[in-house]
Amino acid sequence: MSELVDDLVAALDPVRFAAGLGFTAEPWQSGLLRSPSRRVLVTCARQVGKTQTTSLKALHLAVYTPGALVLIISPSQRQSDEMLLRVKALYRGLGRAKPSKDSGSELVLENGSRIVSLPGTEGTSRGFSAAQLIVLDEASRVDDDIFASVLPMVASDGAIWALSTPWGRRGWFFELHEDERSGWERHKVTVYESAQYDAERIAEMRATVGSFAFASDYLCEFGDTDSQLFGSELVRAAFSPAVEPLELP
Repeated sequence: MSELVDDLVAALDPVRFAAGLGFTAEPWQSGLLRSPSRRVLVTCARQVGKTQTTSLKALHLAVYTPGALVLIISPSQRQSDEMLLRVKALYRGLGRAKPSKDSGSELVLENGSRIVSLPGTEGTSRGFSAAQLIVLDEASRVDDDIFASVLPMVASDGAIWALSTPWGRRGWFFELHEDERSGWERHKVTVYESAQYDAERIAEMRATVGSFAFASDYLCEFGDTDSQLFGSELVRAAFSPAVEPLELP
């Protein structure tokens, strides 16, 4: 009876589900795992635990939603496969029935749920529909056209999670981060919100990497790259709707 109650609690609360696997969620992870939002944008520093958190979310949904489809999409197949490996390790920790299928890019559970890893290419990512969860990992590096092709693949009641460090002031990820009216629930996790970093480690990172990399990868700031001759704000200021474009003969 106790096991049945524990499983019911885990089904209702992904944080309790994670705890059953020996994972103690930090405050930001608890808030993210418990989020009911169907559109979630997470701007986060490197090595704060986003892969583990997202893997737990994907597995929790797959275990307790029979027949669910979960898609993991990253700029490359290797990156997506890395997250799927994390999901597989967590599933083994549950001690449940052996998966119906366990290949390099797909995990099929005994309840019919599928977790599939895909590269961020238009041809490969098409062909899926009614996904209960789509995870866009390293989302700032997923091209705009890929993001557009992914949107119709989510179920009407499904969720999209986009997680990434910033990568310049461009692209759909940056635009959604800046748009307060987009309808996406936005999370920001810098090194100062993560228990993975103490003052000594932060100081080491600041001293080791360049100013742009530290601001982007650890403080989650969308800045211009060091290689740009002109900053984004300067370029935008150079355009005016009051000036007619010059037409060449």
